[in-house]
Amino acid sequence: MPTLSEVKPDAPGANEAIERVNEMYREGFQRVRETYRLNEAAVDRLGSYWEDYSVVACFADWCGDARRAIPVLALIEEKTGKKIPTLGGMTKPPPGSSEFWAVPPSPAEVKTFEVTSSPTILVFSREGHEIGRIKTRPRMMPTMEEEILKIIEDHESQAD
Repeated sequence: MPTLSEVKPDAPGANEAIERVNEMYREGFQRVRETYRLNEAAVDRLGSYWEDYSVVACFADWCGDARRAIPVLALIEEKTGKKIPTLGGMTKPPPGSSEFWAVPPSPAEVKTFEVTSSPTILVFSREGHEIGRIKTRPRMMPTMEEEILKIIEDHESQAD
């Protein structure tokens, strides 16, 4: 099973990734980042775990769900001061391929972590093992920050 150590250490954070998005799509990411209001209570609770957990995101620039999720990660990154490695530029393979994404030019981590959808947000434990992932959009909770918190708190409760 791949671990957090397989993410390139020089991967951009969420805010930097937004600035690298294809210019055609960048404004949509920036608009969400400017207008989205974090669930402050959830982010404050995340803060108590944040030193022991890591989040990594993979996404395609053209993806509407990524346009809603990556700016939230950028805001969490700003609020907590912890970089969230965010790997954009995922592209589809040529027709007839059995792969989900073309690697390269998609980041190598897409294949390493068997990413099948955009965005995919991976949550890692303090030991660097994946403890959960969010594919496309939150499924259990209404917001991205609450979903990440739920994954971490569920992991914490299992560790007890």
